[in-house]
Amino acid sequence: MRVAQLAVAEKPSLRKGQIGLLHMIIATLANVGPAQGIFFSIAFLASTTGEASPLGMLVAAVAILTVGNTLTAFSREIPSAGSFITFVSRTFGAYVGIALAVTVSIGYILAITPIIIEIGGWVSAVLQQNFHLAVPWQLITIAGSVLIAYLVVRGIKVSSSWAVGLFFTEAIVLLLLSVVILFKGGAAGLHIGPFLPNHISGGLKSLGLAFPLLVFSFVGFENSGPLAEEVIHPRKNIPRAVFFAIFIVAVLYVLSTYAAIEGYGSAHLQTLANDPAPFNTLAQRYLGSFGVFLIDIVGFTSLVACTIAAANSQSRIIFHAGREGLIPHYFGRVNKRYGTPHVALLTYLIVALGLIIIIGWNMQPMTFYAEMGSLGTIPIVLMYLLANIALPFYMWKNNRSQFSVWTHGMVPLIGLLVLLWSLWGLVQPGQPSPYNTFPYIVLGIVVFSYLYALWLGRKDRSVLDVAAQTLAD
Repeated sequence: MRVAQLAVAEKPSLRKGQIGLLHMIIATLANVGPAQGIFFSIAFLASTTGEASPLGMLVAAVAILTVGNTLTAFSREIPSAGSFITFVSRTFGAYVGIALAVTVSIGYILAITPIIIEIGGWVSAVLQQNFHLAVPWQLITIAGSVLIAYLVVRGIKVSSSWAVGLFFTEAIVLLLLSVVILFKGGAAGLHIGPFLPNHISGGLKSLGLAFPLLVFSFVGFENSGPLAEEVIHPRKNIPRAVFFAIFIVAVLYVLSTYAAIEGYGSAHLQTLANDPAPFNTLAQRYLGSFGVFLIDIVGFTSLVACTIAAANSQSRIIFHAGREGLIPHYFGRVNKRYGTPHVALLTYLIVALGLIIIIGWNMQPMTFYAEMGSLGTIPIVLMYLLANIALPFYMWKNNRSQFSVWTHGMVPLIGLLVLLWSLWGLVQPGQPSPYNTFPYIVLGIVVFSYLYALWLGRKDRSVLDVAAQTLAD
């Protein structure tokens, strides 16, 4: 017992009290990246949910709020850099926790690759259209990755400050364009139709088709959880940051989607669906050439801010697993100068860049974005599902006096049902290639992760004991 306690005491730790509530809220919003989320999704939403795309965003926001409820409820009990992994491990045991840690680490790396590739794709397109410079997106993507790696290794305070500044840029431009469109009455006056269920093109089936993308647009809201060790007063500030971030990004998404629909007009939704750069078109129409310039800048800043915030947050899960011995201890190292998990950060970015080079080198960035975004979302949705299942069991077993039927029972159940619907949209049979292979790829990842957990437990039983204790710092 004494040896185990000493081992835990000697484990590397991240610097405490590095960021406060406001900083964490903005960093979380940057991780979501509302500008890039809406820029790359609005055309698909118009082709599926049609005029009622803003309603689809609103429904997705409600679904994400249920997962936010789970994250905040658990964070009040056991704030940890392991975030959802911690919560599931403490509820269902170390084997499930280890398997989920490996599965989600892979999922997060897959999910960030479309964001990183679009840094190159976006800048390359802007240079070509505005300056007639043909710079390969591959070179820009590699250069951008190196710059981001430098910033995140320097420290969370430095890198998240950049993310905060970049986020404010995208938020201001999104709000400006949306307000101008709505103030001018859009293309044919403003209507309540975009918020009415009977205006969803194709009804519930179409909403189900679009729902995975809607959920993917919110991925990153959980950014606050893995930063628990570096946040001031995590038990209070993580719940606040989660709900503030979901509310703000929901407002931005709903407002921007509504403005885009009204900006084109309900009679021209097919034009919107076929437009490769809808927000550039809207900016030109309602703000002029300077508006297009702003959108070009914001597309880039949103992608960079999202990558910085994602690397800061999601690499902490890899770091946490390495520190606890769930994966090689090498990944749990902390840079002595900057106090950052540099090995986990660099692994996260290098593997993501490697996947882009191996799989996406000869692909169009937008095609890669759609495919890898869908694949990476499946493990993340699985994590959300398990966390929603875990909350009522954990609270009933460990803190029954504080159990709330609504907070710890009904809300997770509602979220579970909505997320199952979203997951079905991602894995249902009959999808075109390569989407029809994604369920089997994720199944393979899950099986591999669980077999790894079994092997690790059989190799060193003490790792399971340590995991059961320290995954809940």
